[in-house]
Parts: sequence; C-alpha cells; structure tokens
Amino acid sequence: MSSIGLYLLIVPFVVALLDPLLQRALAAKWLAALTALSLAVPASFAAYVILSGGEYAYEFASAPALGSFMVIVDGLNWPIVLGVAVVSSAIAVYSVPYMSKRFEEEKRGDWGAYFMLYGLFAASMIGMAEANNFIMFYVFLELALIPSFVLIALYGYGDRGRISSLYFIWTHVGALTFLTGAFIYGIELRTFNFYPVPANVSMLAPYAVIVVALLMIGLFIKMAVFGVHAWLPYAHAEAPTPISALLSPNLIGIAGYAIVRIVYGVFPSYLIGAQWVIIAFALATIFYGGLLVFRQWDLKRLLAYSSIAQMGYVLLGIASLNPLGIAGAILQFYAHAIGKSVLFSSAGVMITENDGLRDVNKMGGLAKKMPYTASLSLWGFMNISGLPPSIGFFSKLFILMGVASAFVPKGSWGMLVFALSLVSLGITPAYSFMTMKKVFFGPLNNQGAKEGTLMLLIPMVIIAIFGLLFFVFPGALLTPLYAYLR
Repeated sequence: MSSIGLYLLIVPFVVALLDPLLQRALAAKWLAALTALSLAVPASFAAYVILSGGEYAYEFASAPALGSFMVIVDGLNWPIVLGVAVVSSAIAVYSVPYMSKRFEEEKRGDWGAYFMLYGLFAASMIGMAEANNFIMFYVFLELALIPSFVLIALYGYGDRGRISSLYFIWTHVGALTFLTGAFIYGIELRTFNFYPVPANVSMLAPYAVIVVALLMIGLFIKMAVFGVHAWLPYAHAEAPTPISALLSPNLIGIAGYAIVRIVYGVFPSYLIGAQWVIIAFALATIFYGGLLVFRQWDLKRLLAYSSIAQMGYVLLGIASLNPLGIAGAILQFYAHAIGKSVLFSSAGVMITENDGLRDVNKMGGLAKKMPYTASLSLWGFMNISGLPPSIGFFSKLFILMGVASAFVPKGSWGMLVFALSLVSLGITPAYSFMTMKKVFFGPLNNQGAKEGTLMLLIPMVIIAIFGLLFFVFPGALLTPLYAYLR
C-alpha cells in the first residue's frame, strides 16, 4: 500500500486534464460520471485506511531546505477528504442539467473545459487536505483558486467580471499572506514541513509570533472571518450554482482545517495566548453573518451570508483549544459541506426550472409544486442548524462542550463567552425556518413552478444520505478524529 495513496490522489487531476480530449468521444453525462468517479477514488482509499483502523503517510519526494513531500491520511483529515469528495462527486452529475441551461443562456459552452476546471478545483481541495508541507499546500491552494476564478468569470451571474476579480484579489492576498508566514518558517527551520512537526521548531522562537500572525491572517481571509469577509457574499452568490456548492461548504472550510493542522499542530502555545482574540472573532463572525441573513431577499446571497456564520462555528470550536471543541469544528466542516451543498443545489433547481427565480419574496407555497426540493432543503437546513437526525447535531454539541470546558472555569468573562455561544446556536434555526416558511409554505405565488428533474434531485439525495449515515454511525468520523486529537 506504500505508494497507492499518491497514485489515487493523482487520478482526478489526470482525468481533469484529459476531459477536453475525452469530450470528442463522450457525452456530457459520461464526462460527469467519469469526473465523479475519479474524485471518489482518493476518498475511497481514505475510507479504507481509516475504517481499517490505520493511518497512511507516503513520502514521494524530498529536497534539502525544502523538507519532505508526503500524502497523509489520518483521523484529522479523513472527514475533510470525505466531505469534499462526496459533494464534488455528486455535484459533477448535478452540473449536467444545470450547466446545459447556463450554456444555452450564454450561447457558448464547452463541456471538456468545464469539467477540466471543475475537476482541477475539486481535486486540489483533496490535495490540500492530504498535504504535509507548506509548498505542497500552497500549490494546491493556487490550483483551487485559478479554475474557480475562471468558472465564475465565464459562467457567473451579475457583474461577473468585477465579482470574479474581487474573489481572486481577496483570496490571493490571503494566500500570499499565508505564504509569507510559511516562507519565514521554511527559511529559519530549513524545512517547510508542518507534519510531522519538525524537531527543531523551537529555533523559530524569535519569529514565531510573526509567522503565526501571518498564517492566521491569511487563513482568516480564506475562511471569510468577520472583517475580511467582504468578498464571499458576492463570489458565492454569483458563481454558477455547482461552483457555489463547492466554494461555500468546502473551500472556505479547508482554511479552518489548516488552522488546526498547521497552526494548532505546530504552535499550540501561541494560540493559547491569542485565545480571547480568536473567540471574539468567532462570535463576531457568527452574529454578523447570521443576523445579516435576515436582511437578504436573494436566496443564493442569503445562503452565502449563512456560510460566513457557519465558519464562525468552526472557529468557535477551534478557539476552545481542546479535543472536544476541535473535533466539533472538524465535524462542522462536514455538516456544513453536506447541508450547504444541498441548499445551494436547491437554489439551483429554482433557477433552472423556474426561469431564474431567486427572489425569496416572489416565492411561497412552493412545497405544493416542488415537494422533493422542499424536503431536501429542510434536510440541508437541519444539518447546518445542528438538529437531529443530522451529523450537524454532533458538531454543534461537541463545539458547545469544548467551549464550556475551556471557558466556564475562567470566571465571569468565560461564563459570558459560554452564554453568547449558547445564544448563537439559536440563530441558524431561526433564519433556516424563516426561509423555509417564506419559500415553501403559505400561499402559492408561482403557479408555473415545477419540480427539478431526476438528474438534479438524485445527486442531492446522495449528499443528504451521507449526512444521515454519520448521524447513525458517528463513530466512523469521531473515533479516529478524537483519537488523533488526544
């Protein structure tokens, strides 16, 4: 099993690069199936490794002053790899009916180019999750940024030229800030490895505060934390819906994973010193993003602001700096990936099947015409709200337990943090059920509304099943994750 993990990680990149050639022989639906299968391959290997009770680390290259380059699969990144693969595989199939309509609207389109960009984007997120070295992580980070930028620029909505540029500039600034911290780290330690933690990491002490600050600022931008979030509502709302379904749940969440893997893994004492700052940003992100959801009338923009709030919960778990809270943060990535991809896909059904319908105020009563979309939307909202029987129940529970364990013993200020965290858990259910009521219940405002096709609905059902599956069997995610963190 020595090198197989590397080869299987390469498979989706190879398939993506071949897509423009394969389109001559394969119809769009077969390109979609091939893309979906290729993205499922590395996740299937990760599942085999973890569910067999093991871990995987394969060094495929090394160089003086750069360190080793490894593919890793362990309890920490297994939920990330699984979440990215489930969503991106299913949404590849969903892309066919959705992008067919979009290509008609644009009077241009190339399935080979689309699936090449899509495949590179999705595979790069798996690459980030499995990287052990700053250089390797940064290469995959940029490989994810460029195709997603091009897809927004080519097939986005609204002022897509300006919006794609806004997305690129903001996230590229975040990536370069992160790279600057990584560069100082690598120069001082003569290695860019962050896993396993270098034995000589104490040599970085004179510069450690600067390195941690640069890494955190860069990752905060990628995560769309309050204060550096301005790009997200535009990019995620106006991207083509299949890309929104990957951007919003997956790409921004990987920044949270990177904080755990890199910053917490290498510099835990420095995060302890900044714990109050991190918790303040987490709560500000939750309340700001969550409360602004109530002011949105555009369904995709509403979901985009919700993503800001959900990243606040990820950061809240990280701020606890204990295994309970951090386990909750990683589970929150998975729950958000499942829930929000279903919700963006539901919004896409509205757009494709109902003449571009996005205005919540023009909806109402749609459950009568779109019962399956309504049921799937409810399931998506339950996942992000933390309601059983969804995996989101466990993510929010562990985050709250982590915060209680970390802050309640700190006195009155700690009790205030816990109280605010407890109150914050009510925001998501409030806007979720408000949206459900406005969109799917009450008088029917759109007599011509119609349900999505099977090729739109079945991928959403598959994603939803993976939310239920790990509520029934939470140990498959929690046991290896908690064992790693302890």
